Amino acid sequence: MKLKKAVVIGGSIAGLLAARVLAEHCDSVIIVERDRLPLQPQMRKGVPQSAQPHVLLVRGYRILEELFPSIGSQLSAAGALTLDWMREFHFFTQGRWSKNAVVPSEIVSLTCSRPLLEWAIRQRLAEFSQVQFVEQHRAIALLTNPSQTQVTGVKLQSLAGEGLKELSADLIIDASGRRSHAPQWLENIGFTPPPETIVNPFLGYATRRYKQPEDFAEDWKVMLITQEPPKNTRLGYLAKIEGGEWIATLGGYGRDFPPLDNQGFLAFARSLSSPRFYESIKDAEPASPIYAHRATANRLRHYEKINMPGGFVVLGDAVCALCPVYGQGMTVSALSAMLLKDWLSDTELQPSRFQKNLAKSNSFHWMLATTQDSRFLTTLGRKEPSWANKLLVWYNQTLIESSNVDTELRTLFVEITHLLKSPLTFYHPQVVFRVLTQKKISSNLS
Repeated sequence: MKLKKAVVIGGSIAGLLAARVLAEHCDSVIIVERDRLPLQPQMRKGVPQSAQPHVLLVRGYRILEELFPSIGSQLSAAGALTLDWMREFHFFTQGRWSKNAVVPSEIVSLTCSRPLLEWAIRQRLAEFSQVQFVEQHRAIALLTNPSQTQVTGVKLQSLAGEGLKELSADLIIDASGRRSHAPQWLENIGFTPPPETIVNPFLGYATRRYKQPEDFAEDWKVMLITQEPPKNTRLGYLAKIEGGEWIATLGGYGRDFPPLDNQGFLAFARSLSSPRFYESIKDAEPASPIYAHRATANRLRHYEKINMPGGFVVLGDAVCALCPVYGQGMTVSALSAMLLKDWLSDTELQPSRFQKNLAKSNSFHWMLATTQDSRFLTTLGRKEPSWANKLLVWYNQTLIESSNVDTELRTLFVEITHLLKSPLTFYHPQVVFRVLTQKKISSNLS
């Protein structure tokens, strides 16, 4: 369907990708953003998590290339590094490191900072003359027709002291993230706000950058030493990014927050289940302060369960905000943009239909994050697992253990993790047989 004007609230990843899709269907697309957007790749106030690491799964990267052809080359020219997840991602769990491939694979994306990624997308959006930014404004209310059945625009407040303004539009998309006020806006125009589900593992991050040592010779580009519920609450993530730097993140579940001073940060790193993270950073030169991040709760707003006014949809973290430790967020936003693209091709744009389709798309990612986080007994909102869930957890842990020694299972595990194959493939009879056979071999050897 062709629209005259659409407004996207929020200029982060979800909003930028939504705007790109809208550019194919609208004469005018306006992105409303609270911040003054930097001309170079820089952290900004409106994205407090931008100092933290962000993973773009391979499925998300391929969607990005579909929407912005050759953006990977542009990012590489700006310093991003290509990342072969089969060879260059080193993963430590259950007491051993992953069995990595020797030959190159096609399971490839990029590793870089979030500010660089957002900057590159904004650069490409600037090529679309119909896309414009309204910076330093925040949305404060929805405008409607007299019967309050159709959203007709949005009311904005200037953060630069220029007062209020109104933008009319055929479609308003809320992509304003965890701080979305859409439930209150809907209630103000007579609609029932969506019910909400929260599963909070009380995970805290501490992140800083380091300069890569000149004598560095290891072959990893990303290293993860993972948490292991219910007792091992600590994790470490270390990644090469642009500018010859590393981004080093420590995390702790159940309020086992890593310290924000240098000595405490190093001591926490030394406590991880493998010394490799600590050995990598202990003599490296810090290139930034240590940044904390605590907004990690899983929160799902069930817009699929309520009536929606015409002309208004919600996506991204404003709907489904996931614990960031699983690296799904940006790829979930990319998948949401592709759902939006399909929806915009309908002859009649029904917001409730979009929200129901989005809920289906989000369901696997929500289940993955909350099931894992619920294995920590300190998680708020956790559900006691049924016997079937316990069996699935046992099987999945056995699969991960087997994939650390079986290259074919390792490939399958990475493909499913990066959303290149259905997770149901894990439970194909041939895969189950292979996992259990490998388990038996490992037990006999031990």
